[in-house]
Amino acid sequence: MIPENSISAIADIAQIILDDPEPEILLSHLAHKTLAEIECRGVILGAVKHDGFLDLLGAYGYTSDDVQQFSRMPLWTPLPITDAARTGEHVILNSPKELTSKYPALIKFENETNWVTIAIPIFYRGVVIGAIGMNSLKAPKNGIESNASVQALVSLCGLYIRNFLAKKSDGDRDYAEAARSLSSRQREIINLFEEELTTDQMADRLRYSPSTIKQDIIKIYGVFGVNSRTAVIELARKAGLIPLKK
Repeated sequence: MIPENSISAIADIAQIILDDPEPEILLSHLAHKTLAEIECRGVILGAVKHDGFLDLLGAYGYTSDDVQQFSRMPLWTPLPITDAARTGEHVILNSPKELTSKYPALIKFENETNWVTIAIPIFYRGVVIGAIGMNSLKAPKNGIESNASVQALVSLCGLYIRNFLAKKSDGDRDYAEAARSLSSRQREIINLFEEELTTDQMADRLRYSPSTIKQDIIKIYGVFGVNSRTAVIELARKAGLIPLKK
């Protein structure tokens, strides 16, 4: 699919993923550059966000109608990408006829260009967290399952999925609701973070022991799910505990 042991190709994939693009931009790059050797025409990326389902993160090269009907796919639905995610095995179908013979629900693609359909599971710590699917005009070289470059591509897509889901989870979290569990003293401590006081200085200011302040800081970090005062300040502003900077 991509040249074996091609350092430049792997570096290119890594760079685009480190740039943290939207899924469609990433998939467009994969289709036009990374997978150009097999003349890729479409790429989809799905993540197992909920048990038993594969949620489509993004797609490139497919119509909006095709994408919408597969936005959330039960893993038991017979499709190449769900089969890859459910079984943890590669799916390679060498023609539309072979595709529709195995997946009758995709009969509308029977008369499409004579393309190859590929679906590859994406693992993290031995567990399938998603899958990538694609259509191309050429079949990949033999040994796709053991191709080091393909493994690198899939691993980096796994990193992208984990980062994407973590970012979305953080953006969706209601920090105002979480902050309600904070005591009035802990809220005062958060405001003192902006003054860059040490723990001992905060203890003197609030007239509590340093050990009490340390325990409060640990609680604050736990509520916001971070481990730095700077991160707490940023999220506290989102929760309305600290006024927004003008």
